[in-house]
Amino acid sequence: MTNLGFEAGMKDQFYAVAEQLFKEEKKTEAAPLYRTIIERTDNNDQTFLLCQFRLFQCLVGISSEENKDALERFEPFYSLLPEDTRLDALLLLANVCYSLGDWKRVERYGDELYACAIFVYDRLKKENFVKNLHTERHLVVYYGHGLRIKGFVLTMQGRYEEAKKCVAEYSDLGWFECLDDMGKKEVEKFRTWGKANMYNLELKTGNNKVLPELSEFLDQNREEILPSLLSVVESANQFRFDADDIINKFSIWLPPVNSEVTYINGTQLFHFWYEKAKYDFKKKRIVGGIDELLYALYLAHRMNYYAGFEKCVSLFRKHSEYATEQQKLGYKNIVEGVFDL
Repeated sequence: MTNLGFEAGMKDQFYAVAEQLFKEEKKTEAAPLYRTIIERTDNNDQTFLLCQFRLFQCLVGISSEENKDALERFEPFYSLLPEDTRLDALLLLANVCYSLGDWKRVERYGDELYACAIFVYDRLKKENFVKNLHTERHLVVYYGHGLRIKGFVLTMQGRYEEAKKCVAEYSDLGWFECLDDMGKKEVEKFRTWGKANMYNLELKTGNNKVLPELSEFLDQNREEILPSLLSVVESANQFRFDADDIINKFSIWLPPVNSEVTYINGTQLFHFWYEKAKYDFKKKRIVGGIDELLYALYLAHRMNYYAGFEKCVSLFRKHSEYATEQQKLGYKNIVEGVFDL
């Protein structure tokens, strides 16, 4: 890309304004400024690379198609970023790929995140943590999420005992050097996630005896309700056990379908309602299952999640003869983009 020529100091001014807007969560306003800098700056310039990452952060939203385009646009540049910024980029890349269901890329970026976090940690220890690390979060976050992503990938591959080792490792990060108050809070988050995921791994092997313990855990950790209920209903469908009590108890705490969602919890919410519809169909609760399928269909349409949308349409057609007139109208409205739920 050719340098089209900024006047002296103009690039720095554009960048400063863009960064301020980004800091104020005004990403829509910041994005055109980052684009302008990218277009007028040589691609071996450090600011060019930083703007590519910022633009990626600005463009990521709830739309699967737009996230896919943003991912393809940014991927050629992430490895050229400074190590500290690359940690943030790798975490975001892994999360976006998770929302797209691209498990190979999730594994790739998770492995790179873990390796980069170890490299930075070892180097900083040698420097006695003198260097000021310019990351959005504490270093322990990237190390822990590298392990967490690895545990997730192993779970997806059915390698549950190996996954448990990863979960156990990120559940106990108190040894991490130079933990300030923020770092200690992050360590506690991983401890909580680890406990939830140990329950979920037991469910993945068909052990529904952990449901009472999981219910007690969710009473104290409401933020874990959505991912845990997703594991519950997926496992109940696979192993055909009854999970009515825990699902009925906690599903009332899930976000309303038409509420604001992120690309992460929107993806989880879609999969929960799709799996819950299948669960109720197996229980012969057809009308209730169709309602839940319409929730999933609405979310898929809203997020431009075409693969999920097609799955919902296919499942609806198999049960359409049992749908009420109101449900048929709701289906028609969603498919046509009216979104009347």
